[in-house]
Amino acid sequence: MFVPEIDAEHQEMFRLADEFRQAVLEGERPAELEGLERRLAGEVTGHLTHEERMMRAAAYPSFEWHERQHETARARLDDLRRAIPGGDRQRIFEVLESLAGWLRDHTSVADRMAGAYLRNHWRGTGCTIS
Repeated sequence: MFVPEIDAEHQEMFRLADEFRQAVLEGERPAELEGLERRLAGEVTGHLTHEERMMRAAAYPSFEWHERQHETARARLDDLRRAIPGGDRQRIFEVLESLAGWLRDHTSVADRMAGAYLRNHWRGTGCTIS
């Protein structure tokens, strides 16, 4: 996105997703996975809320479309949360990979579009929003 604070949040989300992935591969117990899922979900939902606040404040014209994209991530987080108690590692891994793929695609396309708009908006107004 090339907005430093948002880019830092993206990096943390990917780090936590990788940590979760490693825990699944290493056979961690559901209780451990639930803790990791809460950390990941907290980071992702906080980030999505932050992005939405920035886009709303800048009157981003594609806000509703972008927000619908975020709803997909929230739904995948719910799927991940529901998959853990059953202990089906294959299902947990599949849901996590689906979420990670969504994050990669979203940050490389939708967030870059929003970032370009936000940077131009801030240049035009002479301010920054976080």
